[in-house]
Amino acid sequence: MISFIFDSLGFLLILGVILFFLAAVLSPFETLGWWAGWTKKSLDDEISESSGPFQNPSIRQPAVATDHLSAPPEHFLVYLRGIATANAELGRREQGFVDLLQSKIPEATVISDIFPYSATNNPLTGERAFARLYQRLLNLRLRFRNSLFAILFIVRNLMQVAVSGDPRYGPIYNSGIAREIGLRLIQHGYPTGAEQPIWVLGWSGGGQIALGTARYLHQLFQVPVYVISIGGVMLDDPGIAEIEHLYHLEGSRDNIPRLGDILSPGRWRFVRHSAWNKALQAGRITFIDPDPMRHTGKDDYFDYKARLPNGQNHTEQTAQVVAEIITSSGA
Repeated sequence: MISFIFDSLGFLLILGVILFFLAAVLSPFETLGWWAGWTKKSLDDEISESSGPFQNPSIRQPAVATDHLSAPPEHFLVYLRGIATANAELGRREQGFVDLLQSKIPEATVISDIFPYSATNNPLTGERAFARLYQRLLNLRLRFRNSLFAILFIVRNLMQVAVSGDPRYGPIYNSGIAREIGLRLIQHGYPTGAEQPIWVLGWSGGGQIALGTARYLHQLFQVPVYVISIGGVMLDDPGIAEIEHLYHLEGSRDNIPRLGDILSPGRWRFVRHSAWNKALQAGRITFIDPDPMRHTGKDDYFDYKARLPNGQNHTEQTAQVVAEIITSSGA
């Protein structure tokens, strides 16, 4: 009996390793298929239906000010969610954080309807061949909280984060996400003729994608781009050379972001001429400890039950730190 159990566990372990490497090998194909025009969901179709100079990013049109039009928001912030996600809607805690952040910066437009783990903004439960399977897995995950079903989404989306940081496929992937962000910005009233900065906020794997898309947003709109990372696992992405500043929030009990230090040689201190270390030397990276928070789960950045000594819960503290960064930056 014991031998059977060990044999079964060994088989499952081997199967898991095989599936993991298979997912790693296949991870760039969705991005490459979109770039080649093979996917059913075409971003160009959406862009062609929108108005504004985004149809030709190289042409910048002057902003038009009229008396009957209200002034645009002072800040435009795009939020990119964490990797444990499958559909187009934010989870309950992330949505609570976004709502609280919006209340702290009422003069800002916060855009959170981006699925950053697809170059075409296509959620796992969207227009996909296995959408029904993903939906069933999502239902099981919501039914059994903290279950193993979340790992399936985490592994799949983690591979897309790796694609974003890959020097071969990253430019294609990140440009796709940047175009989708640009479309959403225009749909939400972004004044394309002005010099208004763009803020991109990413949690966990969304931090790397925020960093990867920043260079293309800067090139598309020719405006300053700021990145805020909440526990982001970031690599030595060349996009950091074109951002104004990176603010990285990392709780003292969060060890996940340190994977970026280990896995990305460009972040090693002795590689002085990497894009990351050049930005670090130029003072364009700020590290912030928002108090002892974990990466995910209990006591994480969005835990509305965990309390700090000042009486705030973790969600309030995180939102307060992000709001102060945006409003006090002078951008």
